Amino acid sequence: MIKILSSFQFTDKENKAFKQGLKQLLGFSPKNLSLYHQAFRHSSSKNIRQNHLKSNERLEFLGDAVLGVVIADYLFKLYPYEDEGFLTQLRSRIVNGQVITSLAQKFGLDTYLQSDLSKKEKVKSSAYGDAFEALVGAIYLDKGFETTRKFLIERVISIHVDVKKLQAVDTDYKSQLQIMMQRQRRKFEYRLVSEVHNGKEKIYKIQVFIENKPFAEFQHYSKRVAEQKAAQLTLEMLEQTEKP
Repeated sequence: MIKILSSFQFTDKENKAFKQGLKQLLGFSPKNLSLYHQAFRHSSSKNIRQNHLKSNERLEFLGDAVLGVVIADYLFKLYPYEDEGFLTQLRSRIVNGQVITSLAQKFGLDTYLQSDLSKKEKVKSSAYGDAFEALVGAIYLDKGFETTRKFLIERVISIHVDVKKLQAVDTDYKSQLQIMMQRQRRKFEYRLVSEVHNGKEKIYKIQVFIENKPFAEFQHYSKRVAEQKAAQLTLEMLEQTEKP
């Protein structure tokens, strides 16, 4: 496991060690270290407010998009004869919140996340996965798309993601619901019903609407988990209503 410094005040010696640690972790030498420092700052950290630092939320947004493109391109080439539904479902399984969180832990990012969350809050929230996506965003801004793609394919997917195993496991309820709605030509969406602060974290309540009609809802510290569970419950509701 690579040790990444968690202090917000970095000396030249510390930055040198941080850079070396990142090089060992990523397989290349980073240029803009401030991007990588930011990637590990969770919005709950009081140091962000005290020292006027940026959290990793914007980098997470960017990294999520870049990750989606890389995975889509990878699967498109890996399965040249599969249809859009298959590719969409498999991509969703790879970028699933639990998978991303697991990747973050395998890379040791959970240990170095800068936050004021308790260990229990970190586990319940998507903080670990968010840090991984923020790291992807930092790599993209620092080194460009090709280096980011190479890192994700060669150091992440090829080593840590069993695509064949994920192909055989159908637990991505969001993709299942999406495919069903596409086949039935029905419009649906996930709506944020409420967002409640619970200590340093937020609890999100998500509800599925099909053709503006409300279906199942679920609440969780992670929006992604809430959406997955709401989709699962909606699929169960639809199955019950469609039974003869």
